[in-house]
Amino acid sequence: MKKPAAIALLAAPLLLAAYGLVRIVGKSDGVYGPGLDWQAAHLLALAGVLLFVPGVLHLGRLLARGPWRTGTVAATMFGLAASTVQFGADIWFALRADDKAGMQALSGDFGDIPGVDLVVYQVGPQLFFVGLLALTILAARSRRLPWWSPAILLVGIVLPPVTLDLLPLSGLLILAALWPAARAAASTAAQGAAPHDRGDGGSAGPRAAVGLRPASFGSGVTHSNDEVYAGPPPRITP
Repeated sequence: MKKPAAIALLAAPLLLAAYGLVRIVGKSDGVYGPGLDWQAAHLLALAGVLLFVPGVLHLGRLLARGPWRTGTVAATMFGLAASTVQFGADIWFALRADDKAGMQALSGDFGDIPGVDLVVYQVGPQLFFVGLLALTILAARSRRLPWWSPAILLVGIVLPPVTLDLLPLSGLLILAALWPAARAAASTAAQGAAPHDRGDGGSAGPRAAVGLRPASFGSGVTHSNDEVYAGPPPRITP
């Protein structure tokens, strides 16, 4: 399980960075969504969100068992679930609509379902980032991650609200923050797979894995290049 966790911790933020890059390219011609560029960007984002699931579970295992670990992992997973629904809905709206106005109308109907706007758009996805930051802080306090991991992660999290064009940089900063956890997971997996001498004159057997001890997306459709968020947030992820 350690090696898949390492891959997930590296691939997930890279996919978010790719989402940001494809989004910038898609906006360059002034027509972004619905279309191939919109779908490609959102599929990359959805894949990144899904890959964060094993990554978050691994970060949780870096912490000692207790209510803080349970609550933080649960909140982070809830945020991932909300983000999955959000991106999945946007992909579906783009398949059904002929233009951005049609997408917005479908999104409005979906968001008008009681509880959807609050859970899927306003609060849920933010819980992912808050929970991820809390996990890295707790892991750093227990010396499972370096002190600078939560600091870099915080910078990566606050960049997209400034402008979503910083999403590629945000993804790379999240990658840098999680790199120590991914490297440790990969190293543990390699050690666990390597044979060793049992020391009793017998043949080499499988070595026990030496694991680490238990340790927004901005939502909205904008109509200009200056993405200013004011008033109730539109519901489609840009």
